[in-house]
Amino acid sequence: MNRSSTVLIVDDQQDLADLFGIWLQEQFEVYVAYSGEDALEIFAEESIDIVLLDRQMPGLSGTDVLHSIRENGDAQQVIMVTAVQPTEELASIAVDEYLLKPTDRTTLLQAVEAAELVLTYEDSLTEFLSLTARKATLEANLDRTALAKDDRYSNLLRKIRELEKDADTALQRLETEYQVDMLVRDQRIGSRTVEQL
Repeated sequence: MNRSSTVLIVDDQQDLADLFGIWLQEQFEVYVAYSGEDALEIFAEESIDIVLLDRQMPGLSGTDVLHSIRENGDAQQVIMVTAVQPTEELASIAVDEYLLKPTDRTTLLQAVEAAELVLTYEDSLTEFLSLTARKATLEANLDRTALAKDDRYSNLLRKIRELEKDADTALQRLETEYQVDMLVRDQRIGSRTVEQL
């Protein structure tokens, strides 16, 4: 992307929100909100690409903020960063990634960098990656037998299957483009090396 992606950190633990901001500010344009209400005010004034969203906050919860974000189409990628262990409910929550606190700098940066990359993808691939990330989180944290009995999880699997073909096509195109980009980059590096000799 030509410009730095904008990241909004929403967490009522001010020290933690500020720390996340310090970790991200070298690579991204960072905004910080200490409440759900403050987050919605920032959304009204700024164009936000990626949100790091705490789930449990006094007043407007992270889930409430998420619903508002999705209704208004304000942010394209939402990463929930929370101490709340995932339950089957996650299958029907429209987040793109779910990180458990405590999280470290490397994990957070990788999640935000991945979200930034996803912003360049086609919508069908973006949705597919979001759904498969939720599926992976659920399967890593919950009993699969219980999951199999949950309608929300079944719906999640159905949506993944529906998007799989489109996502495969988009991924193949991305791989081809990436290989071409890498080839061009390697040729440029090679020609510079020859010039330097």
